[in-house]
Amino acid sequence: MFAFSSLLLTLSIGALPNVSPTTVEIRETVQRSIPFIEEKGLWWIEEKKCVTCHRTGNMVWSLQTAKQSGFTGSDRLEEWRQWSIDKSLENNDKGKITGLGNKEGVAQILLSLDQTDKTDEQKETRNKLAAILREEQLPDGSWKAGGQLPFQKRPAAETNAVSTMWLTLALLGEAKHEANTATITNALKLIQASSPGKSVEWYAVRLLLAVQTGETEVRDQIIKQLRSQQHPDGGWGWMIADDSDALGTGLALYALVSAGVDRQDPAIKGAQQFLVSTQRDDGSWPVRGTKEKRKASVQETAVYWGTTWAVIGLVESLPQ
Repeated sequence: MFAFSSLLLTLSIGALPNVSPTTVEIRETVQRSIPFIEEKGLWWIEEKKCVTCHRTGNMVWSLQTAKQSGFTGSDRLEEWRQWSIDKSLENNDKGKITGLGNKEGVAQILLSLDQTDKTDEQKETRNKLAAILREEQLPDGSWKAGGQLPFQKRPAAETNAVSTMWLTLALLGEAKHEANTATITNALKLIQASSPGKSVEWYAVRLLLAVQTGETEVRDQIIKQLRSQQHPDGGWGWMIADDSDALGTGLALYALVSAGVDRQDPAIKGAQQFLVSTQRDDGSWPVRGTKEKRKASVQETAVYWGTTWAVIGLVESLPQ
């Protein structure tokens, strides 16, 4: 088991917002975001024609999550998902599978797929996507982060660790395929011995892994850590030391609910209130850049990531 940093529990439950959003307010917030996610995502598909930019994975995951909970969106969602899958599986101009440059996005596509779909076509798709994730694993069990991710404002080793955890999480959903077993085993050895990071994303995805692998003690410890990192306004920053933003808050909210934290818990209600109260008129949230050179100002890609994660977190935390 890894050793946690000695972060103090600086936040008491009483410091969180004492106003909770209604279910209607949460649903209105999510519904207002969907056209923004669709419009900006479709623009990226049609104008950039890029699947290796770490955008379309967020797009299809957030829209699929919303659709499954009864929100209204474009009937082109399946078309966009299939475009993402086809582009990921095709060869680029260098003869390499395109998805190898966007393994984190491929993992998001896998995580967004309907687990109840047992058709042969769906199984074949999942196997092909999982095969991309197995490629290029290093001898120590890790993967190098792809695309623009190595330029983020956190240590490069942490970015690689987070990518490794996302890929492992996606492969765990495909664990019945024996080809994935050795890959997962090697990755988990590294992950379970790793040190905590400086980003809330590290804690969120590590918590998701602890839930999937049955690491009860680790799960409980990370829940405590995430609680300690929550700001008095109810949110989290993507980096622990940052002011609250939709990216960190959406990630933390999704992870805590997935770990079984009660939806009426003050931490959950505080996160929901932060997101409901800070959404912009166009359905997005302002998020400062995640890249080291762009960290001082709000950046378009960070806004998109934050908006998609806000939707995922809000939808998954809706009262049941």
